Amino acid sequence: MKTILFISFALGLIAIASALTCKTCDFRFVSLCITGSSNKECTGNCSHTSASFGSFSLFSKQGCKPNCTDEKDVTDSTFNFRYNTTCCNTNECNSGSAVKFSVSLGLGMGLLWLLNAV
Repeated sequence: MKTILFISFALGLIAIASALTCKTCDFRFVSLCITGSSNKECTGNCSHTSASFGSFSLFSKQGCKPNCTDEKDVTDSTFNFRYNTTCCNTNECNSGSAVKFSVSLGLGMGLLWLLNAV
């Protein structure tokens, strides 16, 4: 029984240590991705960059950056847009959705619960 618990726990940890998955969209206007949205494996951090003019949000971009740094209120001298970039390091953290668990971790937790109920 301890072997089964150890194996399910190890599978969950392996799934967590796998590559980071980020949402990607090169041009998002309001809430619609014009260029097509997808998921991409990333070796850096997920990023979300938004552009605004005054208090009006114009467009945004989601992606993966190897050396991402948070930037607040960077102003473009040509169009006078204000850019904000946020970086994060969990799966699909740049999508605005809740944290997601891996399938292996979920199966392992379910197996633990089942074994404990018997």
